[in-house]
Amino acid sequence: MAKTELIDSHISVKQCTRAVRALHAYASKKQKEQEETELLPSNEQYVWLQITVKRMHPEHKIKPFKIPLKHPLIDPRVIPVCLITKDPQREYKDLLESHKIKFISRVVGITKLKGKFKSYEARRMLLKENGMFLADERVIPLLPNLLGKKWFDAKKQPIPVCLTRKDLKGELERAIESTYMHQNRGTCTSVKIGLLSHTPEKILDNIKISLPAIVNNIKGNWDNVQSLHIKTNTSISLPIWTCELGDATGGRWDGMVQSKDASEESKSDEDSDSGDTDMDLEEHAPEVPVSKGKSKDVKKPLNEIVEKSVTPKEVKQKRSTEGAEKKKAKIMKGGPAKSAKGVLIGKKPGRP
Repeated sequence: MAKTELIDSHISVKQCTRAVRALHAYASKKQKEQEETELLPSNEQYVWLQITVKRMHPEHKIKPFKIPLKHPLIDPRVIPVCLITKDPQREYKDLLESHKIKFISRVVGITKLKGKFKSYEARRMLLKENGMFLADERVIPLLPNLLGKKWFDAKKQPIPVCLTRKDLKGELERAIESTYMHQNRGTCTSVKIGLLSHTPEKILDNIKISLPAIVNNIKGNWDNVQSLHIKTNTSISLPIWTCELGDATGGRWDGMVQSKDASEESKSDEDSDSGDTDMDLEEHAPEVPVSKGKSKDVKKPLNEIVEKSVTPKEVKQKRSTEGAEKKKAKIMKGGPAKSAKGVLIGKKPGRP
């Protein structure tokens, strides 16, 4: 029997190939139908790898993890690339020219970002004109407040690069040729691993190269991975791998389900603890005085006092009864109330 080929010793290449081909055929057909009915061409669709983990990551990291790809998603000869740098901006433009780097379309400094691109419309145009953004890793913490949420909604977060390296050209080329994993605090993360314009074979090659690096950046590695799916921007997700739904080693509930013996022991411990607590309460219950008739020295243990809940209806009835008794007592004491006119003429109210 032929041995099953696996990706990173877990994912079946056969299952992954079937999912990639089915997704590519479906998405291509839908895109062709959409182009026939729309006047303007639609944006390029990405193929995403969805990673679902068992346990959430406790930290949210601003800097993404670099994931290598065999077939890049960005071609700087066709898609403009913008570089965000420290001040002064001219210094880094001269640095790019000295290294003969011509695939960076635009250089923007922090001061220019705060001034020229401060308005919403200017930032929106900057986002629309460039397909990828690189940024000096020293200014990455400043960018979320300067750029706004539109960059994150469009999945164009600036990629950190080191501009002080000797091999600056290689550093920028590796940044453009890679994809990135943005770690969040949830249980689901998506990574771009291909384009719809790629062939299914190229998408499969990217999965084979990127998957080991993606799993290595997950806390717990494969033990913390629950499932893997692939999808496009608008399609449903197709599964390529799922862990077993049991509590065995590597299963969905591994380490999360308490064994039967342990649960019985914990239950017996809780019962014994509750028994000891009750005994302690009986021994150390303070005595509070309870008024009962004229005798004021009668004392009753605190644990024997039973609080009776009172409904809103009973409270209302009690208040109305007290009000009627007060009114009756007032009338019996001072007689019926007289009007001002009756007091002046000495007649009772209601008499002609």
